[in-house]
Amino acid sequence: MRAPKHSKTTSEKFAQPLKQKVAELTVALRERTQDLDDLRRASFNLWQDLEQEQSELQEVRKATTNLLGDLDQEREKINAAKAKDEAMLASIGDGLVATDKDGKIILVNRAFENLLGWNELEVKGKVLLEIVPTTDEQGKELPQSEQLITLTLQRKIATTTTTTTHFKRKNGTFFPVALTSSPIIIGIELIGAVEVFRDITKEKELDRVKSEFISIASHQLRTPLTGIQWVVERFTKKEKLSPKGMEYLNDIHLSAKHLTELVDLLLNLSRIDAGKVGIIPEPLEVVGFIKSFVDETLPLRDKKELTMTFADYPTALPVVTDRSALRNIVQSFISNAIEYTPVGGTIRVTVQQKDGTFVIAVTDTGIGIPQTEQAHIFEKFVRASNAKLYKTDGTGIGLYVAERAVHLLGGKIWFESEQDKGSTFYAELPLEFKTPQ
Repeated sequence: MRAPKHSKTTSEKFAQPLKQKVAELTVALRERTQDLDDLRRASFNLWQDLEQEQSELQEVRKATTNLLGDLDQEREKINAAKAKDEAMLASIGDGLVATDKDGKIILVNRAFENLLGWNELEVKGKVLLEIVPTTDEQGKELPQSEQLITLTLQRKIATTTTTTTHFKRKNGTFFPVALTSSPIIIGIELIGAVEVFRDITKEKELDRVKSEFISIASHQLRTPLTGIQWVVERFTKKEKLSPKGMEYLNDIHLSAKHLTELVDLLLNLSRIDAGKVGIIPEPLEVVGFIKSFVDETLPLRDKKELTMTFADYPTALPVVTDRSALRNIVQSFISNAIEYTPVGGTIRVTVQQKDGTFVIAVTDTGIGIPQTEQAHIFEKFVRASNAKLYKTDGTGIGLYVAERAVHLLGGKIWFESEQDKGSTFYAELPLEFKTPQ
């Protein structure tokens, strides 16, 4: 039996929307599935990223742990080095003080505290020159501009005192010191200075005793030497001697003269050390004065076949100075040039007039002075090592006396020297000596 026609139409009518709905749901489901896949992939990638981040964090944690361990080790090393430095500073027998670039104290060692009576807490942050007043050899307080720490901070070079300086203790007493000051420079920036000093009271006392002995011995030697010279002169004038006998007598006279000059030098040394040298200025013509001394050295130069020239000088050079002090300077320069210039060498003496001063220079082709020993050449009893080998007998006081004489005359003394090639010694002196007020 056939179904009615309208029933099929009705079924189709309801089936069509249903199919459309199913299709839409299918599309939506696919989209949701795709979204879920994308989400799953994103979750997986995120998980991988998290795993990687966790691994990197673990590495960072390990590196941080290692770094902290290294820092602890470095801290221990720094603390150990600091303790070592502090122990070394504390054990140094010389006083030590460090300042900033303004001269304010930042550090002192135990010797500083013991020598001066101040402790670190009392002086830290204060100006060194105000805490430790300084005087010169005459007891006159040095102005700030002339003090060693000031010169070091200004010039940015290490500086050492060449004359005796006195420090004032907390209790008001003074003591002599030898000073060395050095700048503290990081890169190119000056950040402060370090001053090292030592008490030289014992050295000064030994010098005093030595000077007294030299003075006494020199005075005792002077009388017999005068007698020897008098007898020689009398023999020369009164007695008839053979040529050989006269030669012997001349040798005795020359030796006595040299010994007398040495005694005079020792007496000058003792007077200088005792502060008893008085400068007596008088008019003097320098060129003739030096010519006269050069002529006196002719026998000594002839023995060694030395050529000495004195040609570069003014026509005349009148000055007002101390004759004895000037002779000590000229004698020291020329005698040393003769003593330490090998046979056949040359010596050149010059005098140059400048504005208010004159300069005496003596150049030789001698043995020179080793570079490492030049800083001490003007010190008392100091002789260069090569000089001791070249000439065993020598006093080491000639240049010291010359340096003191230049100082007393208000001049400057310096030299240029190269070992095995020769030396030039200079003395610049005022044309007219003026007594210090």
